[in-house]
Amino acid sequence: MISPPKLRAKTLGMLCLSVLLGACGNMPVKQTPAPAPAPAPIPAAEQSNAPTAKAGADAAEPAPLPEQVVKAFNFGVSAMKTGQYKRAEDVFASLTRSYPDLPGPYANLGDALMAKKDYKNAEIAFNRALQLKPENPEIYNHLGLICRRDGRFEEALEYYRKGLKIAPQNNNLLRNAGIVLELYLNRPAEALEYYQRYTELNPDDREIKVWIADLSRRIKH
Repeated sequence: MISPPKLRAKTLGMLCLSVLLGACGNMPVKQTPAPAPAPAPIPAAEQSNAPTAKAGADAAEPAPLPEQVVKAFNFGVSAMKTGQYKRAEDVFASLTRSYPDLPGPYANLGDALMAKKDYKNAEIAFNRALQLKPENPEIYNHLGLICRRDGRFEEALEYYRKGLKIAPQNNNLLRNAGIVLELYLNRPAEALEYYQRYTELNPDDREIKVWIADLSRRIKH
């Protein structure tokens, strides 16, 4: 017997560290995003932003951020890990005011706000992060999650597709595009294409294979 699609547990996106002070959060949910665990600490190679002239060369090397900024960021990370979402929100909001040109604090602020179920302000934070770092596919993924939760399914799909133009093999975007097409837009054939693309990259994922088998049977009938 095929389980009703609405009962399936679909694992949703993860915002990954790809820019200075970027965010990571893993949010397993059924139909609405759940609180996201905190981002990982900043790798030393990514703890820089402002370019400085390189002696004797045309290239520029980024200058390191002040130590207190990195400490503040990691304090926010710790707060997220322990479920202190308001404290994390305060830390990252403060960083956005002090460093308004850094995308990561806005992305992490969005994570903290999502954990508090403040989706309206989370969307504002993610949009600002996207303006500063439009090539980060996971920000598109998080915005897609918010749109899906609000019933803006076509908008969610558009975010997933924009993210996939940047990162065609992004697992979160492939899964979530399939989810919104299958469960909310009733476009099973298109959903199947995304699931198949996902399973080509993740052949050992048994759950997605069950989804594909169920969906294939429904399409045939």
